[in-house]
Amino acid sequence: MLDWVESLRSLFTNEIDCYKRLLELEGKKRAAIHSADGKSLESLVKDSYHIMVEASELERIRMKTIEDVYEKEKFTKDESSITLTNFLNQMDRESNFKLKTFALELKKVVADLKDAIIINDKLLKTRKEFLQTTVDSLQELSRENVYTSHKQPTRRGQGQKGAIILNATA
Repeated sequence: MLDWVESLRSLFTNEIDCYKRLLELEGKKRAAIHSADGKSLESLVKDSYHIMVEASELERIRMKTIEDVYEKEKFTKDESSITLTNFLNQMDRESNFKLKTFALELKKVVADLKDAIIINDKLLKTRKEFLQTTVDSLQELSRENVYTSHKQPTRRGQGQKGAIILNATA
């Protein structure tokens, strides 16, 4: 087997592992969003960032390796940028077979990760809108006229304060 094929298999394996860890963290983020656990969410975002940096570096190395293979094996470039599908289509049958499984798994994990990120983003936006609507309603209620024993309407905030309690962890 060619050494670059083994090198790419190793890179694919490491990259898939990174994206699976990110996918797992997205599941934990979803749970933190549902439970309004801001501290956990903050910690998970930091962990995700570090793993994304690692995955980005692995992707950079993978693409550099593929570019090197293009030059070494004299593959033809059909487009200005190299794609994984083009690369797999140009290699010999045995190498293609050995790498295609990893490439397909990588594509699937990245697609699943993208879906999880979109879902979490929508959940966060919904939670934010809900909290903003709640705060707006409470502020509007605090501005209503309140009648006192002096039979003159006063505005809350002048002589009377309305209690506003928010979930501090959200």
